[in-house]
Amino acid sequence: MPLKTVATLKVQRLEILSPDGRADAALMPKLSAELILKMYRLMMQIRAFDERAIKLQRQGRLGTYPMITGQEATQCVPPLCLKPSDWVVPTYRGGGVYFARGMEMRYALLYWAGDDRGTRFPDGSNDMIFSIPVGTHLTQVAGLAWGEKLKKTGGVALTYCGDGTSSKGDLHEALTFAGQFKLPAVYIIENNGWAISVPRRRQAASETLAQKAWGYGMPGLQVDGNDAFAVYKAVSEAVARARKGQGPTLIECETYRMSHHTTADDAGRYRPQAELEAWKKKDPISRLRKYLESKKLWDDKKEKQLADETALWIDGEVKAYESFPAPNPLNMFADNYAHAPWHLIEQRAELEDVLRFKGGAQVLTQLPPAEGRFP
Repeated sequence: MPLKTVATLKVQRLEILSPDGRADAALMPKLSAELILKMYRLMMQIRAFDERAIKLQRQGRLGTYPMITGQEATQCVPPLCLKPSDWVVPTYRGGGVYFARGMEMRYALLYWAGDDRGTRFPDGSNDMIFSIPVGTHLTQVAGLAWGEKLKKTGGVALTYCGDGTSSKGDLHEALTFAGQFKLPAVYIIENNGWAISVPRRRQAASETLAQKAWGYGMPGLQVDGNDAFAVYKAVSEAVARARKGQGPTLIECETYRMSHHTTADDAGRYRPQAELEAWKKKDPISRLRKYLESKKLWDDKKEKQLADETALWIDGEVKAYESFPAPNPLNMFADNYAHAPWHLIEQRAELEDVLRFKGGAQVLTQLPPAEGRFP
């Protein structure tokens, strides 16, 4: 018996703000001028920070750094839909998310310099450190959302993954659990077109990544990730659904990584220049600025003032980052376990001995106090 062809279901794709800065009034969410200006400032500031971080790495003042340029809307807008008490777990390319949540970027620089003191989040927020092995945080976010549901707090857990990570089993397990128990979770696939050098077209056979949600009993929505208004509308509605107990949502944000994967990569070796040039015309910052200018909310004078203020802010963050004293090597043993295993206790004791008597000097006493919890 021959198999019948099943008609392909279509995923809803949301776009509100066109590349030329015109907004669809029928779809436009209710946003104050103050909030729209905040979106723009955050996006402008994180791009400038990104550019400075790349220069620091090239000068040998920073380690390998993952670029954000081109993904500012998907990074900076979703946190504006949340409360500080909600949970947020970005990916390693999540500097804009942390920044929008109030993190001082000196700590981001510290982290990418290889110093674990860079994992300091604002007091009162429920931000968590990203996972370098991609996808391993996704089931943990389901656990955070489950905890909020059990406590009946109305809290939400929001997380990100990339288009490459969406092919891993971690997402399958997380969405299976989240869908079954109607957890207050929002999963954002930040589809920037490339999983390092693997293009989206070779990542999955499905027409969209958003339609993967259907198999888990949850809504799946595709959004123009370079459209700040569309991102806000999709995420805010997903958060509202979650708070009402209506379960999780999967959102695919189509955006583009306009720079390299990291400072250790050369995207020019695998990515066509014509593709990059086409996406530059859909830049999330320039299209939002065009909208603001059309509404008489922005002009060249305000742009220069923001650029000058941002440059001073970044100078201050870089100075603060480079003013941190040398860390205590014992920090590497802290905050790893609730109860330290025997081998970790022995290793820490051995390092203490090395530091204490190295070269016959009392080196350990000259170091700053060890930070973190070592049970």
